[in-house]
Amino acid sequence: MKVKDKFGSYITKLMTTILDSKKEEFVRNLAINELQRLKKDIEEFILKNSISSDEEKTEKQLLQEDK
Repeated sequence: MKVKDKFGSYITKLMTTILDSKKEEFVRNLAINELQRLKKDIEEFILKNSISSDEEKTEKQLLQEDK
């Protein structure tokens, strides 16, 4: 599986920029920083939605126990 098949084009472009040794170090560092920011945003999204999912399961379980 190619990287571009698994990730969005924006992330793929950032990764390609980082790997391109002909790019200026400043530009490569900007790409690294952007990937780190995206990683944090994705982790927060997963955590937020995982907690919601667990809360919904608990609520459904409590409702079933009341019946």
